[in-house]
Amino acid sequence: MAGLIRRLRDTAPRLSRVMRAFLPRVRPHGVELFGALLLGATVAATEVMKPWPLQVVFDLVINPPHATKHHPARFHGPTSLVAPWLHDYSPETILLIAAIAILVISVIGGLAEFSETVVMSNVGQTIIAKLRRDLFRHLMKLPPLYHMGRRQGDLLMRLTGDIVLMRELLIGNLLDTASALLVIVGTLAAMLWMDWRLTLLSLSIVPIVAFAGAVFSRRIRRLVRANREKEGQLASNAGESLGAIHVLQAFGGADRAAKNYERQNRSSLRSGLKTGRVEAMLARTLDLLTSAGTAVTLLLGATAVSRGELSAGGLLVFLSYQRTLFKPVRQLARIAARSAKASACGERVLEVLETPVDIQDRPGARPCGRLTGEIELVNVTMQYPRGDVALSQVSFHVPAGSVAVIRGESGAGKSTLLTLLPRLMDPTQGSIRMDGVDLRDYTLDSLRSQVAMVFQDSVLFGMSLRENIALGDPDASNEQIEAAAEAAGVMRFAGELPNGLDTVLGERGAQLSGGQRQRLALARAALRNAPILILDEPFSHLDEASRDHVLGALHRVSQGRTVLLVTHQDHPGFTADVEVMLAGGKVVSIRGGNASASTSSADRTA
Repeated sequence: MAGLIRRLRDTAPRLSRVMRAFLPRVRPHGVELFGALLLGATVAATEVMKPWPLQVVFDLVINPPHATKHHPARFHGPTSLVAPWLHDYSPETILLIAAIAILVISVIGGLAEFSETVVMSNVGQTIIAKLRRDLFRHLMKLPPLYHMGRRQGDLLMRLTGDIVLMRELLIGNLLDTASALLVIVGTLAAMLWMDWRLTLLSLSIVPIVAFAGAVFSRRIRRLVRANREKEGQLASNAGESLGAIHVLQAFGGADRAAKNYERQNRSSLRSGLKTGRVEAMLARTLDLLTSAGTAVTLLLGATAVSRGELSAGGLLVFLSYQRTLFKPVRQLARIAARSAKASACGERVLEVLETPVDIQDRPGARPCGRLTGEIELVNVTMQYPRGDVALSQVSFHVPAGSVAVIRGESGAGKSTLLTLLPRLMDPTQGSIRMDGVDLRDYTLDSLRSQVAMVFQDSVLFGMSLRENIALGDPDASNEQIEAAAEAAGVMRFAGELPNGLDTVLGERGAQLSGGQRQRLALARAALRNAPILILDEPFSHLDEASRDHVLGALHRVSQGRTVLLVTHQDHPGFTADVEVMLAGGKVVSIRGGNASASTSSADRTA
C-alpha cells in the first residue's frame, strides 16, 4: 500500500500539471461537451435498461413462478414493475413486446453513442489543430540557439505524434470517464434495487482493480516517455541521413547509415514491445479480477435463487449488470493507463510551450521606420549557454551606405556577429546600434524588416521560384518579383526551366546549382528592399563562372544599401569601405570606417 501511495503521489502532480496547462483550451467548447455528456447519460441509461426485457421474458415466459392465491408470485427488479401490466397478456405477446423493447433500447443507445462520438471527435480535432498551430508558432519564435540544441526529429515527434495522444487526454479520457461513472452509478442503483448483499460483494473487487490500474499506470507512463524519445531520435537520424544521402553514397556510408538506423529501430522496437507487454498485462489482470468476481457472484447468487430470495431471471440480469459494472471499472483503469501515457506526451509538448521566448520586444520598444543603415557595435560580447565565448568586446562602426567586410578564419565569430544584427540572438554584454539606437529599443518585426540576409547555405523551400522570392516581401506584386529576379540574375536560368519562375523546386532546391541558389537568395533579398544587406560567405562553394554571376547580381542588389559581407578571402571587383579582422572572437584590426554616407555602392564596386 505504501508503494501505491508513493506511485500516486508521483503520478498525480504530473498529470495535474498537464491538465491545468491544457484544460483552458477545452473550456470554449463547454456547450458541445455538455451536450456530449447528456448523450453519454442517455447511453448509460440504455446500458442499464438493456437486460430488463431479458429478465421479463425469463420470469414471465420461460420460467414463470407457480403462484397460488395464498402465495402470490414474487418478482425482483424490473419484472416487479411490469408484471402487473402484463399479467393478462399471452406469453407470445409478452415475448413480442420484449423483443420490440430490446430493439428500441438498442436504437436509442446506438444513436446517442454515435452522436456523442461525432461531437467528441469534432471537439477533439479542433482543439488539437489549434494546439498544433500554437506549438508550431512557438517553435518559430524560439531562437536558433534553442533549435541548435535539439534534435529536429524529436521536435517533429512532439508536433505530430505527441499532440495526437493529447486528444485522448483532453477530450476522450474526460468524457470516457464521465460516461463510465454514469454507467457505474446507474448500474449500482439497479443492482442495489435487486440485491444489496450481492451488490456489496461485487463492489469488493473495485479496490483491487483500482490498485492494479495505479501500479501499471506509473510504469506505462515511464515506458511511453522513453519510447517517444527513442522514436524522436530515430526520426531525427533518418531525416539527417536522407538529407545527406549524396554524401553517404559518395563516401560509401549508406550501408553504415542503414545499419545504424536498423540498430536504433531495434531499440525503439524493444521499447515499444515492452510498453505493449505492460499494457497487455494490465488488460489480462483486469479480466482475471473481474472474472473472479463474476464466479463468486454466480456461486452465491445461485444459492439465493434456491432459497427463493432471488428469481432465476433476476440472477441472470444481476450477472449481466455485474459485467456491465466491471466494464466501466476496467475502462477507468485503462483510462488511468492511457492518461499516464498521454500525460507523458503532454509533458513533452509542455516543455516546448513553456520554453521562454528570449528574443522579443522589450517594454517601450517602438517601430524603427526606414533606417539609413548606420551600424555601430559597442563592446559586444556573446557567450553561448554551454560556456564558450564567440565574441569578446567587439566594437566598430559602419557608416550608412558603406560596404563592410568582416574577415577571419573559421570559428572567429563572423557568423555569430551577423546573427546579432537582426536579433536572432542578443549579445551577452554590450550593445548594437542602428541609426544610433540600441536594437532592443526597436520592435522586432520592424527591425527585421530593415535587414535582408543571404546565408552561406541558401535556404530554399519546396515551392516555385516565384514563391521562394516572394518570401522577401509576401505583399509584392508579380512585377516586383520579376524585377527582383532580373536584378539578381535569376531570369537568366529561369527561362530554361519548364514553367519559368513558376517551376516548383524539389526539397531545398536540390536540382539547382550552387550559383543558381545563391542568385535566388539574392533575389529574395532584393525584393525585401531593406537598407541593410547581410551576406554570409556568398561566394563559398562556387566555381569561377558561378562566382562571377553572383558577384554581378550582388553589385546590382547592393546599390544604395549598407552591406556587411562575411568572408575569409579576397574577391576581385569588390571593394570594402570598412574592413574588420576577427580572430578568436576579438577584433584584431579595423581599416576604414570614415567613408562618406553619400558615396554610392556603384562607385565602390568595380
